[in-house]
Amino acid sequence: MRLPFRTFVFGLASVLAGAVSAQEPTGKISLELNHVQATADGGCRLSVIATNGLERPVNKLGMEIVAFNADELVDQFLRLEFARISAGKTKILQFDLAGKACDSISRLHINDVLNCVPASVKDIYCPDLLELSNRTSIKFGD
Repeated sequence: MRLPFRTFVFGLASVLAGAVSAQEPTGKISLELNHVQATADGGCRLSVIATNGLERPVNKLGMEIVAFNADELVDQFLRLEFARISAGKTKILQFDLAGKACDSISRLHINDVLNCVPASVKDIYCPDLLELSNRTSIKFGD
């Protein structure tokens, strides 16, 4: 009688551990600063590509980004939001920094990332799910 009870307890523990790990997201969210170009009004247009490498959709990916000027001083706080990104899909967001020439921006720092997982998933720090890349002369990331 003891052996089946131990087997039951071990099996139950395995199932519970599997349920907890099933909530853990697998994969990454790739962000690429892909392109910068001057706008007609003297500003800078930035193109960011987001690819959802998670196994589930992201309903709304929000980011707080800090722009640094040519002297590496904090210049501007930006709020970017991507609408729903299905699992395995890519979205591109362009945004303009009016009155900021591209060569006056030295760095874009990702200060915070919000809404990368459903509210039911706890203990996930969204910035840990990012993989960053860059094709521009502006530093991007930390």
